[in-house]
Formats: sequence, structure tokens, C-alpha cells
Amino acid sequence: MRVLTRLDMFLAIFHEGHDPRNEREFTETIQFLRNDAVIVYPTDTGYSIGCALQSEKATERVTKIQLRPADKPYTVMCSDLNMVREYAVVDEFAEFFLKQHLPGPYTFVLRATEMVPPIAGAKRESVGIRIPESETTLEIIRSLKCPLLSSTVRMEGGPIDPISMARWFHGRVDGVIDGGTIAPRLTSVVDLSDNTVKVIREGVGPVNFFRSM
Repeated sequence: MRVLTRLDMFLAIFHEGHDPRNEREFTETIQFLRNDAVIVYPTDTGYSIGCALQSEKATERVTKIQLRPADKPYTVMCSDLNMVREYAVVDEFAEFFLKQHLPGPYTFVLRATEMVPPIAGAKRESVGIRIPESETTLEIIRSLKCPLLSSTVRMEGGPIDPISMARWFHGRVDGVIDGGTIAPRLTSVVDLSDNTVKVIREGVGPVNFFRSM
């Protein structure tokens, strides 16, 4: 694993094909996350900063790093629909939309289950769910066996690369996952929490289908 100035900060580089170095990178990344690490990781719409969902300590750090209001909800990154069902109520109505649009650049607002921990001391009745179209991040979530809490990295100036992320967050996060250079884009946000379809935000994901419902 390549070291960046400080010995406690890492840049995980995942190699092409069945490279034995990949297993080491993944194993070390998962160990960091299980020990309350805060990382920057790639998604299909840019880089996000986050941690293991169940880590209260790491969640508090993310909130401070991102200067987020305590009442602003986070997004929960899942690996598949089975994991989504653990943290959100997925009835037949919601499942119809999720199966058609995930993985992809959408955030779906659903009713939260008891598995969603209180954030900043507040229990959430709803939760924003994503399954990103990023195999690196999906594999990390699968290996962690827990969703990643997600807060989008906002940087001016177009496409973002992992070295820029490492410099920008130096001393504030524990590591950066290399997802290459990514142009940041907004997800489309669709609320399905009360068995109706509400387009909250139009982003890169097409929403005409939802507006026709």
C-alpha cells in the first residue's frame, strides 16, 4: 500500500485483473474501516467521504469534516438489494423501482428500519439509499458486510483524482480509495417512502419515468 507522507494515511490502489496485491489492499482497507476509519472512496458520480455505517465515532468525524448540520441526513451506500432490505422498508411498490434503477446514479428515500443507527443522537424515520455503479466500492461494502455512510465530496474545478483527494483531506481522513479521475455529478433523488413517487432532485439519472407515474 502506498504511503502518503503520514504513516497513518493510505492510498489504496486496486490493480487490473487478478493481481495478488488486490487482496492485500482490500484486506487492509476493511481492517481500517472496522477500526473506525474515515475514508474517501469512489462512486459513479464522484468521490464520497464516509465510514462504516455502525461506527458512531467515525460518523462524528465525518460530520465535523464536512461541516454538516446535525439534522441533514446522510446517504447509506449498500452493495445489493438484500442489504437495502436490512436498512430500509422495501415493499413491492419500492422494489419495482429499485430493481430497474440500481445500481446507478439514484438516491431513493425509503422508510428506515431499526438497523439504521441514530445519527447525531437523532433516530431517522427515513433513509436515503444508494447502490453505486462502482465495483471497487461495492466490493468493499460486500467485504465489510455493512453499508458505508456517505457524504459527497464537493470540489470546484471539474474532474477529481485520488491524489487531489489525498492532498485536500490530508490530516483529516485516514485513507483514500483510488477510483481514478471522476467528474462529480449529482444523483437524482426520488422519494418512495409513502408509496408515492416524488422527484426531489433531478440529477444525472433520468427522471422522466418517475414523473410519468
